[in-house]
Formats: sequence, C-alpha cells, structure tokens
Amino acid sequence: MSVHTLARTVAAPADVELLGTLVAEPESAITDPPLPAPNAAGAVLLAALLLLSAPDPKEPRK
Repeated sequence: MSVHTLARTVAAPADVELLGTLVAEPESAITDPPLPAPNAAGAVLLAALLLLSAPDPKEPRK
C-alpha cells in the first residue's frame, strides 16, 4: 500500500531560471529544401533508353 503525502517541492529562483533556459529551444533557421544532385547514372540511363528505343516506322513497299 502506498502512502501519499501532500508535500510541495521547493525550487530556488536560480534553479527555476536554469530550468527555463534548458527548456527553451532556439528556433531553427528556415532553409531551402535539399536539391537533387545530377549523377552519371541518369545520363547513362537516358543514353540507353535513346539507343534502345524503337526506330521510326518506314513506309511499306508497294
């Protein structure tokens, strides 16, 4: 069985001020989102797709 007491914790004003500085977080600066960096894999994939794409249709012979 637990016993509950009506005790109140006492904090010195210096402790309250220290706690306030620990709790308050500075706001972060707003920055732009990261931009995608081009890489060689994209260029190779584009070249492969262009080389392997279907050729233009030719006129049928009569």
